[in-house]
Amino acid sequence: MLKGWAKLILGLLAYSPLFVIILIKNLPLMWGLIAGAGVFIIIFLLSRAVINSVRKTSGQLILVKIDRDLNEQYVGFIVTYIVPFIGTIRTVNDVISLGILLVVIFALYLTTSLFAVNPLLKLLFGYNLYLCTINNKDGILLSMEKLNRDEELFLPAYCLDSGSHIFIHHRGGVMKHESGNSGDRGKDSNKN
Repeated sequence: MLKGWAKLILGLLAYSPLFVIILIKNLPLMWGLIAGAGVFIIIFLLSRAVINSVRKTSGQLILVKIDRDLNEQYVGFIVTYIVPFIGTIRTVNDVISLGILLVVIFALYLTTSLFAVNPLLKLLFGYNLYLCTINNKDGILLSMEKLNRDEELFLPAYCLDSGSHIFIHHRGGVMKHESGNSGDRGKDSNKN
């Protein structure tokens, strides 16, 4: 399961475009670009370290029934990137207001399943987002595989958050589930 600091890093990744836009809008252009690039690179490298550490774990074999592809949820998330276009940060009041907004966003991000809806996990790392049934419980699966609706599969995955039942699957090890044969672990579908 992900530690709080790892979720925070993935949260920073999700909102890094927002931070970059704020820096570009509120600093002289050259400084905004340099600061924005620096912030993004640091957050990206930290996120990559988190993803790589999760990839090194073997996880557990889970039974997944894909209910719905949630990749369209990323579009709704991008609305938060519009925040800096409302105005520039010129006063202490603006800084405090933005700070309060970011605290609320991050509190929700870290305490709900929202951290799985991260458009940069899709764009930079190739993870698809699925609403599914995992081991007979409603859950969310992040997977690099393209999975089809109503497929029932066994696959190795790592639990990111047990409270929200969120799992991450990288590539390979996917086996079709034969629903009439509960003792059988399924047949390898060779999805690699």
